[in-house]
Amino acid sequence: MLKKYQLTSCLILCMGVIAGGISSCKKAPPERDYLSNNAGFEPVDAYSPILGRTFLYKTNFQADGSSFPLQFSLQNLRHADGSPAPELTQNVTVKEWVKDYDGTEKTYQEIEDKRKEVQHPFFEIRPGSGDFVFRQASVSQIRAYPDSGYLFDVKVENNGNALSFKKMRLQPLREVPYEPYEYDYVTRLRKTETRTNANGSNYQAPFSIHPGLANVYVSKDTLMADSAAAVYFRKTGNGHSLTFKFLDQDSLPIDPMKLNTTKWNELVHGFDMKQTSTQVTYNVAYPIPLTSLDTKYAVAGNAKVLFGYSRKGTGGNRVGASFSLSFTIWEEGDWEVIFRFYRTPRFQDE
Repeated sequence: MLKKYQLTSCLILCMGVIAGGISSCKKAPPERDYLSNNAGFEPVDAYSPILGRTFLYKTNFQADGSSFPLQFSLQNLRHADGSPAPELTQNVTVKEWVKDYDGTEKTYQEIEDKRKEVQHPFFEIRPGSGDFVFRQASVSQIRAYPDSGYLFDVKVENNGNALSFKKMRLQPLREVPYEPYEYDYVTRLRKTETRTNANGSNYQAPFSIHPGLANVYVSKDTLMADSAAAVYFRKTGNGHSLTFKFLDQDSLPIDPMKLNTTKWNELVHGFDMKQTSTQVTYNVAYPIPLTSLDTKYAVAGNAKVLFGYSRKGTGGNRVGASFSLSFTIWEEGDWEVIFRFYRTPRFQDE
């Protein structure tokens, strides 16, 4: 049995050990997130959005094992000469959907009621992903090629670490009002194409947009080649209409009624159709198509129109013919889409 003084000594020793243990425990510093020095944006010479449309550019930031979440922010936006570029972050007016568009809207006003005009900066970065958003603006607001463009920095950070990516380049391109476009996006020179003379020799000619043709005859037994027709886009006013015209080899109007299998009421998402002996016109909302959603009017981000007719061929058999076009129109206005045939299609029965 321990004596009284031995018990006291043991208690004092144990208390000292406990006290020493408590005083020696220090709070560990918070662990810092990892941000790799090899993280970065995929190499791009310059970001070149086309003005006149809203565009999301997925930058595909390579995190290289960095800790998430990451935060992205734009820094030091400037012209190529180093002077400030406040226009990049000044608000522009754009239309934004407030209700879902699904392609079943019955009137122009029903479409317009589903979107409203809002104010947003021309250039933003999505803080959680690093993707760039370029909103609809004109060359009167934003400098475009051949101007030398802009420089900007991007700061990337997580808990306690940060990286800065310097001198990233932005060089917007001028508006492209419609596509397919017969002019080069950068130089704005008209493209050329190789054509064949009657004697079989090739030559360079101004580029034309060609429709896809199927079973279109130009004589009793001669099918038309794809290059035997061309499509032209022409803006005639500042409203919101879309007109289709058809011209023969002498540039004279073809009556749209000859296209007797065309589903005019389902051709485009347009309203108040007016048909005459020279054209068909719709009241439409722009851009065409309104979204990238697939509908009966659009596929994969392009409007698709199909015109057709049928006639009695040799032997009394019914022959179907058609021509189609995939396109977009970005700029609001009164637009004409003109199909001109270098050789007039054969509409009459045999």
